[in-house]
Amino acid sequence: MTTRFRSRRPPPDGIATFVRARRGVAALEFALTAPILLFTILGTIAVGLLVLEQAALDHATSDAARLIRTGQVQSASNGASLFQTRLCADVAGLIPCSALQVDVQSASSFAGINAAVSVAANGTMQNTTFAPGTPGQDVLVRAGYAAGPFFASLAPLIGSHSGMLLLSSVAFQNEMY
Repeated sequence: MTTRFRSRRPPPDGIATFVRARRGVAALEFALTAPILLFTILGTIAVGLLVLEQAALDHATSDAARLIRTGQVQSASNGASLFQTRLCADVAGLIPCSALQVDVQSASSFAGINAAVSVAANGTMQNTTFAPGTPGQDVLVRAGYAAGPFFASLAPLIGSHSGMLLLSSVAFQNEMY
């Protein structure tokens, strides 16, 4: 018969006990890494939603600009309303229509169009106009959306101290309608 001998070491005391203890190590490691993991997951979701909203805004701006390019806006009695309705229909469900801003400029050449965007502290466009132009004129259509508070809170992380503006631009020459 084999006899087992147990080591009769005296129990360690103080810091040595704490250093050798292995109970709860996984929980402690998870508690230290969970905030980083959660921030990464939420950041990925936020950026994904931002990219989705930008893609929807790009599509909507291009689609609504076609109404100007083909002269449908200019020949309608309520051209600005027709344009805004098309734009809102294309972003419905993602971007609230009331938050969309539109700037439409036209000139005989692109050199005559001011391409600079003036942005207010809250992330909205300033000095917007609606001038769809006449046949053959060059036109710049911009649609903007000041991203909500969730994305505005990310602005300092990317070096911006103002609200975030999603902006979509389409430049073209009106058809000879």
